Amino acid sequence: MPETMVSSAGGLLAMLNESHPLLKQHALYNLNNLVDRFWPEISTSVPIIESLYEDDEFDLHQRQLAALLVSKVFYYLGELNDSLSYALGAGSLFDVSEDSDYVHTLLAKAIDEYASLKSKAAESNSDGAEVDPRLEAIVERLLDNTNKLWELQLNVDD
Repeated sequence: MPETMVSSAGGLLAMLNESHPLLKQHALYNLNNLVDRFWPEISTSVPIIESLYEDDEFDLHQRQLAALLVSKVFYYLGELNDSLSYALGAGSLFDVSEDSDYVHTLLAKAIDEYASLKSKAAESNSDGAEVDPRLEAIVERLLDNTNKLWELQLNVDD
């Protein structure tokens, strides 16, 4: 069956205003898959998507999906601080092993932010560094992933 060519995100964006949560989830899922092509159009609906992320009636997965979508839109807009902030809200949906410019850029930003916060804490001799636990989780997932790749490489070389 031939793949359907999508020429606009308008229909999916309209679904974000529907009352049924499954329609909103369907829209978020598909918009996430199309954001690299339609981010300018999706960017006009960022306030709606942000409100879905903040909606306590949405389940955690749906809220994380909204955060991931907003993060990607902010990435394309060049707003890396906002993009990272929402990527942190996306939890495990922000896949540190994904090979994309989006993930590589935000991981670099996360590492810079983490290193900066830890450096400031060390300079002030403070043990209680104010590091967002979600930021620490992303850095730890990255290090875990790197360790697994390193172990795999060592096993292949043996």
